[in-house]
Amino acid sequence: MKLRYHIYLLEEYSTVDIIKIQEFIEEYLKMNSVEDVSNQISEGKIIYYAHLETKIFEELASKVLNQFDYELSEYTIFIHNHCHIDRYNDNNHIIHSVTAYQISETVWEFYYEDGILDVPKNTGTVEGQTCYLYKLEIESSKDNLTNTLEKSFDDWLNTLA
Repeated sequence: MKLRYHIYLLEEYSTVDIIKIQEFIEEYLKMNSVEDVSNQISEGKIIYYAHLETKIFEELASKVLNQFDYELSEYTIFIHNHCHIDRYNDNNHIIHSVTAYQISETVWEFYYEDGILDVPKNTGTVEGQTCYLYKLEIESSKDNLTNTLEKSFDDWLNTLA
């Protein structure tokens, strides 16, 4: 499954010129046919934004550590594909706010963010999220994913009524 990675190359934490690490990363991503990549370069840091498979990132991090002694995974944030779902009352105030995170090709987890429900603190597999509601498995070829996720949440809300 592909995740969005924000990879930070910070000069202050490297004993090697970060330009050498940058060149290595670019060559590695090209070699692995990763095309959804952009970067932002400023003095003392380079940030890569890449949409890639976890396995490819882990291999890259291992190679960068071995070759440059730079702990890439320590300076990287990865972001799950996700969908925000809000439900409003008649006065246009949010009464339920949920985020669904894709944790595998066909599995999504729903987490309560805000609203009128008193949701117990349960953890799922998404780090930093504590109000786990439920897991949904869907066909990876669903035509309108957002509608499917919203309908699933509405169905879950109806079980509470």
